[in-house]
Amino acid sequence: MHRNSILNSRVTETKNKPHLTFILYIIAAAIIILGLYYLPNYFFLEKATADSTAFLLNSLGMNIQTNVVDENVFLSDIKIVKDCTGVQVIAVFFGMIIPIPKARLHKKLLTLLIISTSLYFANVLRIALEFSLLYLHILPWSVAHYPLSLLFGVVGVLILVLVSDRLLPEFGDFLFSFSHARHEKD
Repeated sequence: MHRNSILNSRVTETKNKPHLTFILYIIAAAIIILGLYYLPNYFFLEKATADSTAFLLNSLGMNIQTNVVDENVFLSDIKIVKDCTGVQVIAVFFGMIIPIPKARLHKKLLTLLIISTSLYFANVLRIALEFSLLYLHILPWSVAHYPLSLLFGVVGVLILVLVSDRLLPEFGDFLFSFSHARHEKD
């Protein structure tokens, strides 16, 4: 009887370990996401996003200027805020990728560099498209901004998840391992 209780405690310990790993992963991801999103001042990124968008629009023949008032950045008369930069999505990817165990740090950093750079340029294109639709009087801002941003955001995040999994297969393997462990338990 004593032997069975030791064996049962080891089986229980093994079955509970994926839950502990998942809980620690969620805690680490939340700390990274919240820290990256709320702690830094992203004025430099707002300015870079506005300047890059103005450059693109001016290259297309529009006469667009960026303005800075205090620490507020404007593309013509439209304010570029932290959410316009896509930093919230970047923070989520950092939070999801950095704590993945069994993945090499250089692969994680390369994946995050590619994701962050792609997201930056995708946001510049998105803002330029929205601004063009408004500038050319094709759509009002209420339609050009929110519904269009949401659609681009959902499609963009899906593409970035697929790219992340391709560059860092451990990403998908780790996340799906919890689903697999759960089905084995049942």
